[in-house]
Order: sequence, then structure tokens, then C-alpha cells
Amino acid sequence: MNNIERIIGKYHYEYLLKLDTYPRCFSLVSILFSKKCDKEGQPYLNHLSRVSFDLGNYCGMDGVVAGFLHDVVEDIDGINYDDLKEFGINDNIIDAVRLVTNEKSINKLTPEQKLKKYNDKINKIIESNNTLAIYLKYCDMKDNYNLVRLKKLDQETQKWFKLKYEKNLKKLKQATIDLEAIKIINYNKERDKQLKREYPRVKYESK
Repeated sequence: MNNIERIIGKYHYEYLLKLDTYPRCFSLVSILFSKKCDKEGQPYLNHLSRVSFDLGNYCGMDGVVAGFLHDVVEDIDGINYDDLKEFGINDNIIDAVRLVTNEKSINKLTPEQKLKKYNDKINKIIESNNTLAIYLKYCDMKDNYNLVRLKKLDQETQKWFKLKYEKNLKKLKQATIDLEAIKIINYNKERDKQLKREYPRVKYESK
């Protein structure tokens, strides 16, 4: 039995499978995170929804779905990537979620070890050149390090978030800028190819 089905029940599982991807995933996380709150005490679904909306602006429907699902494997005991595959999630989304998901064993580490592990994780995401994963982690971290919401937390948590997120958010932002630059370069190359096919006697160069 699929672990998602085991957790939410056969009736809900079979019903969700009949839905389109967006309502299916939104309904799933609404069930799975219904009793979970963030560090501010707000419904955790709010965080997932904000990340989903933000990521959708960069990566379309795959971004919307990845935003909803990015914490499922990490935070819900028993659910794995094969379960998401059986739930109808495509490989592009699963690969991105896999890249940003932290190992559960990280909770057993010291703060110094956690920080090093997290920094290494961010570097790995950037080095993967996985566009969806980079934007996913960027949107996730932007929401986690929202300065307005951060001020509502205790001083110790604020200090930890600053160590964890400040430098890494800058690195991820630069990575997204690089991705946009590559997108523009590739667009110009394709445009030049098309112009050369349509007007072979004219020389075109991207600037």
C-alpha cells in the first residue's frame, strides 16, 4: 500500500487521484499539515501556500506543485519519493524536492554541525544546476527569513535564522540571477538561428 494512502485513508487517496495535479496536491498537504504550525504559531499550510505561489511565478505549474510538496518527505513520517511518484507527481518535481529535502538525521547534530550540513546542502543545490530546485530553495528561504515575521520570534531563534539563512539567501539569489542570464543567452541564440534560417543573407549577432 502507498504510504500516502495509509496515512490519509483509502477513500481520500482514491478521491484525490481523480483530481488535477494542482487541487490534488493542495488537498493532500491540507490534510497532512492540518495540525502543524510554524515557529510563529501560524498554520504551516500558510508557508507552503506562499512558497507555492511565489515559485509558480518562476517555474509555472511544476513550481506551484513543488512549493506545496517540498516539505512532505522531510516532515511527514513514512512518506517517500516512490509514494509521490505513485501519487502522479512527475520526475522533474520529485528530483527538485529530493534535492532540497534535509535528512532526518540532521536533528541529532550539534548546532555547528547542523550549520555546516545546511551550508553544504545549499552549495549542492546550486551546483546541481537544477533550475526548479534552485528556485524552490530560494522561495522557501525567502519565506523562512521574512524579516517582518522574524521579529515575532525569540532572540535565540532570530540569531540562529540569521546564521542559517542570511549568507545562503544571497548565494541563492545570485544563482537565480545567473539562471535568468543563461535563459536570456539561450533565447538570443535560438533567435539568431531562426533569423538566419529566415534571412540567410543577413548577418545577425546577439548583443
